[in-house]
Amino acid sequence: MEESKKRFSFTTKPTAKELWKFSMLYANKGFRGIVNLILVGGSIFLLLTRWSSLEVFQRLLLVFIIFLFVIWQPAMLYPKALRQAKELEKQPPLVLEFAEEGVEVSQGSEGGHIEWEDISRIEIVGDMVIVYGDRAHASLIPRSSMGANEDGFRKLVRDKLPKARCKGV
Repeated sequence: MEESKKRFSFTTKPTAKELWKFSMLYANKGFRGIVNLILVGGSIFLLLTRWSSLEVFQRLLLVFIIFLFVIWQPAMLYPKALRQAKELEKQPPLVLEFAEEGVEVSQGSEGGHIEWEDISRIEIVGDMVIVYGDRAHASLIPRSSMGANEDGFRKLVRDKLPKARCKGV
């Protein structure tokens, strides 16, 4: 069977760690990520280069900025990811089947078909494949679950979606 005619089926039930990684990616994406990076980088730079000339209050403020984005934000997102993972444990796994005709999505007895045109984008970031149906809904597929199908899956996605809607594929 020709590789582009294959169907690629992935069963997924994201773990708390995967959901947390996705939350961190989303929280630090785009303009927010740039602002976070500038604030943390600038704070570290000022602390390292101007320590002796900074007042105690200024030092505390800079340390607080670093703490806020490096420790507090990730720590606050993890309990949310744990709650989401516990909710997902109660549901059957999500099955995504990618083919020439589109994507078949099923969860338990529920299911449907999504045309390639209706997929907002597909990104591969680190060890996750993120399939965005729209701005509010995304499905996570661990790359470890793809195995030998990863190259064929990537080729199918590149063939079916415009380059602007494929990131890292």
